[in-house]
Amino acid sequence: MSQPRARRIARELTPSERERLAAYRRQIAEELPELQARDQMRKDARQEATLSGELRQAIHQSDLPLAEIAMRAGITPMVLDDFLTGERTLRSDVMDRLASVLGYELSRVE
Repeated sequence: MSQPRARRIARELTPSERERLAAYRRQIAEELPELQARDQMRKDARQEATLSGELRQAIHQSDLPLAEIAMRAGITPMVLDDFLTGERTLRSDVMDRLASVLGYELSRVE
């Protein structure tokens, strides 16, 4: 079964549609710097040479959606996002649950 092809319809926008489009563009322009900053924070936090950094890398490499990882670990997606950006630390029991969700086990190397 093939995917339906999107049809492009070209027409002039109405004045109210133009206003709405301009408002959306302003909103995007306002939000973009913060989104870019948070993305950079995510990248920086993922590169930390710490247990938290390793856990962040594992989360990013997982095939599971972030919302699913958060739910299985018993935390909210916002808490997980704050952890991924480095804005929040997590208690050790939460880190244990995240590691378990991702299939990791902490063990001592002798």
